[in-house]
Amino acid sequence: MWKCFANSPLRNSTKEKKMVKRETEKKSLISWTVEQDIGFLVLDNPPGNSMTALFFDELKRLTTAITQSHIKALIITGRGRHFSSGADLESLIAAIKTDSTGNGKPMKEAKAMLLSHALTFEFFSDLDIPVIAAIQGVCLGSALELAMHCHFRLCSNDALLGLPETGFGLIPGVGGIQKILQLSGKAKAIELILKGSNFAAADACKWHIADALFPKKELMEKAVQLAGIAVDGYRRYKKAEYLKRLTQPMTPA
Repeated sequence: MWKCFANSPLRNSTKEKKMVKRETEKKSLISWTVEQDIGFLVLDNPPGNSMTALFFDELKRLTTAITQSHIKALIITGRGRHFSSGADLESLIAAIKTDSTGNGKPMKEAKAMLLSHALTFEFFSDLDIPVIAAIQGVCLGSALELAMHCHFRLCSNDALLGLPETGFGLIPGVGGIQKILQLSGKAKAIELILKGSNFAAADACKWHIADALFPKKELMEKAVQLAGIAVDGYRRYKKAEYLKRLTQPMTPA
């Protein structure tokens, strides 16, 4: 059932700008809801749902809520037309270059920040429930890295994916290199990373980066269906593992 279907159908015054900035900072960049034991994590910074430094902070805090929610499956998607355009480079570079005093961050601190983001993404791949990325529109850079940390990736027919970091003199820095190596193999991973060009969802399916393609209007419905199937399969797997352990002979400590 879950095969690739490549052919499926302002100006403001200074005072006003400060007010807008404060309101933006207060706005949640991620929507988190639970319906029928399925968690829905929605990247909520339209139109591009870009990932700012504040986004990564919020995502890290949400991991606690997810852990405590007792959900049976998790679906990650984006608000509106796109999954996410990826990291807001201006925001992240500013976070790397400056601290609260306005001084430059040492390289050690910058690496620690990227490691923190990578560990947040790793949280999702380590979850013992099915985690599904429902990808519509663009899914670039850090957004694709997040999607590759999910257990399943379903794409709309018009989805556009890529790791464009090399075009900015960067590399995928939050676990994307390791994940794309695992999914697509060494040769294809090196090609995609070094070229930094975008690719269609049909190609992502062909290269095992995505699992299935659907018409955009059906994407979330299919993600919810897969969540139910995967949950049942996971229960059977856990039961089999439990019975296997019960029947294994005890070994001396």
